[in-house]
Amino acid sequence: MTQQQRRHVPQVDRFQKPKNTKKTFKRLLDYLFAYRTRLIFVIILVLLSAAGTVAASYLLKPLINDYIAPLTGTNPTGEDYLPLIKFLMVMAGIYLSSVIASYLYNYQMMKVTNSVLKNLRRDLFNKIQDLPIKYFDTHTHGEVMSRFTNDVETFRQAISNGFVQFISSSVSVVGIFTLMLVLSPILTLIIVITLAVMFLIIKKIGSNSAKFFKKQQKELGEVNGFVEEMIEGQKVVKVFCYEDNIVEDFNKKNENLRIAATDANTYANIIMPIMGNLGHLNYA
Repeated sequence: MTQQQRRHVPQVDRFQKPKNTKKTFKRLLDYLFAYRTRLIFVIILVLLSAAGTVAASYLLKPLINDYIAPLTGTNPTGEDYLPLIKFLMVMAGIYLSSVIASYLYNYQMMKVTNSVLKNLRRDLFNKIQDLPIKYFDTHTHGEVMSRFTNDVETFRQAISNGFVQFISSSVSVVGIFTLMLVLSPILTLIIVITLAVMFLIIKKIGSNSAKFFKKQQKELGEVNGFVEEMIEGQKVVKVFCYEDNIVEDFNKKNENLRIAATDANTYANIIMPIMGNLGHLNYA
C-alpha cells in the first residue's frame, strides 16, 4: 500500500474519551500503587514538609510581637537578644526539616515515577504486539510513537507533580485556613470570598485550556505521524515527484499545531497573572 493510499484509509476516532473513565483511572492507579511502601514514605515526608511550612508561617506572629517588637525603641544588651536568637534557631530548624523532607520526597517520587513509566511502556509495547493489522492501517506510525513519548510524558508529569502537590496543597490549605480562623475570622471571610472568585475564574479558564490542550495533543500526533510516514516513504515521494504536495500538507498540519499550542498555552499562562493580581487586590 502506497503512502498516499494509506492516508486515505478511513480513520477512527483516536481521541475519544475512555468508555469507562473510572476503570481507566483505576488501571493507571494500579501502576502507582504497586509501590505502596515508597508511596507511604513519600506521603509521610510530604505531610512533614507541609506541616513545617504551616508552622513556620504561624511562628512569624510571635517572632514579631514577642521578640522583635519589645526590642524596638530600647537599648538592648547582648543578653536581651538571646531569646530572639533561640527562637530564630527553632524556626531555622523547622525550615531545615521542611527542606530536607521536600528533598527526600521528591527524590523518592522520582524513583517511583520512573519505575511506573518503565512498567507502563513495557505493557504498552506488549499490547501493541497483539493489535490486529487493521489498527496499524488506520493509525500512522507517528501516532503510535506518540503514545510512547507525548502521552507517557504527560502521565509522568501527572504522577510526579500532581500526586505530591495535591497532598501538600491540601495539608497546607487546611492548616493555614485553621490558623486564619483562629487569628482573624473577618479577614478569613474576605479571603474565602476572594478564593470563590478565583475558583470561578480557574474553572472557566481551565475548561478552555483543557479543550485546547487536548486539541494540541491531537495535532501533535498528526504532525508526528505525517513526518514519520513521509520520511519512511521518501523514495516513493521522490519517484512520483510529490514533494510540493507533501510540503503543502505538512505546512497545513504544522499551522494547525501552532494554533492549537498557542491557544492552549495562552489560557494556561494567563491563570497565574490573574491569580497574582487577585491576591494583590485581596492583600490591599
